[in-house]
Amino acid sequence: MNCSACSSRLAAYRDGDLSRADARLVSEHLAGCSACKALDARMRRVDAALTRIVLIEPAPDFTATIMAKIAAMPSPARRRVVWPWFAAYVFATWAVVAMLSALHVLNLSAIVGRIGGFAGQAGVALETLSRLGGHFHVADVAAIAVAIEIILLAVAATAGRKYLPRLGSALLGARS
Repeated sequence: MNCSACSSRLAAYRDGDLSRADARLVSEHLAGCSACKALDARMRRVDAALTRIVLIEPAPDFTATIMAKIAAMPSPARRRVVWPWFAAYVFATWAVVAMLSALHVLNLSAIVGRIGGFAGQAGVALETLSRLGGHFHVADVAAIAVAIEIILLAVAATAGRKYLPRLGSALLGARS
């Protein structure tokens, strides 16, 4: 028997769960191998230490006491939602957009047109990929097409959020 086989059987050997033949092989290996004998001694010391551990029994009313302490704790204060400020912010934002649009600083029709064009192209691509999947009667192709479309939209949104501030007023339709 080699050391690996012996060490994997040591716990069963000490518990008496091995067959007589396996127990004899482990016993013979332990007699001739100092490394496995040392491992067996360490495992016996761990077992002895574990048997000396005194189990701690909680008090009979432990759960009730803890629950009473939790119930006695003050509840967290509810945060008040400040809807009027949010509504004022939204109103002010739309007022600024309307003013910039009226002064021809912001060209909303160009922005909406670009967004609509992109959405139309994405829809045509999605429909084409969906038809391709339907033509081959492969539902997986249609599912992959939808996944690709979603990924492309996410990439476009991320890139737009990253590079839109760099493009400045040119993309927003500002006139110089």
